[in-house]
Amino acid sequence: MLLIKKRGQLTISVIIAIVLIAGVILLFFFRSRLTGIFGGEFSPQGYLAQCISPEIKHGVQVLAAQGSYQNPEGFILYQGNKIQYLCYTNDYYKTCVVQQPMIKQNFERELNSLVKNKADQCARDLISEYEKRGYTVSSGEIKPEVSIIPNKIFVRFNVPLTVTRETTQQFQGFDVELDSEIYDLLFIASSIIDYEAKLGDSATELYLQYYPNLKIEKVKLSEGTKIYKLTDVVSGEEFSFASRSLAWPAGYGLEGV
Repeated sequence: MLLIKKRGQLTISVIIAIVLIAGVILLFFFRSRLTGIFGGEFSPQGYLAQCISPEIKHGVQVLAAQGSYQNPEGFILYQGNKIQYLCYTNDYYKTCVVQQPMIKQNFERELNSLVKNKADQCARDLISEYEKRGYTVSSGEIKPEVSIIPNKIFVRFNVPLTVTRETTQQFQGFDVELDSEIYDLLFIASSIIDYEAKLGDSATELYLQYYPNLKIEKVKLSEGTKIYKLTDVVSGEEFSFASRSLAWPAGYGLEGV
């Protein structure tokens, strides 16, 4: 009888241990959901980053494939893509004229235009999320702004927000940072364009000494256009643009030089 009693106690102990372990696992798995239900810590920056990140990445890809323009005008059609001329001359034997001297600033303007509607929606969704969590919310005008900085794309959600539930929190805005190497690619593109305008061509191998993650492809077409494609081999980001500078007429045998 004593042996049976001890075995019964051991079985109960094992069952209790299993229940406790299962409880810990369930608590860990549903922690974020329980936090939302009971009003625990909530990160508005994390919420906005998750919301806007796919739109930013898509916008960067669209603009980078077309020389920083959403709707290129002075462009060449190459492999089905409209690639903007950032430096161009229609004449032979002449260096090109820079078409866009502020590539980064233009990229920022175009990216802001592309993602504005989504950024506005993300800010409104954030307000709704707070309300679902039992907060009383008052907000001002939503003014999202995208900036490109070294190694980052910086999104500023200028939206004054006051949330109240037991206590009151006030926010003037929210800052979101996304990893990106597009800043360096735009800087290099601007430098190449300077060489194109002054000398008619660029020595791309010079950049590889300073940017070990950089890959530069330069394709020379028969009518004098050069297609540049800059790639950060680590992040996978690319930037393409066109230039026509110091072109020679067909038959001179210099197109592939």
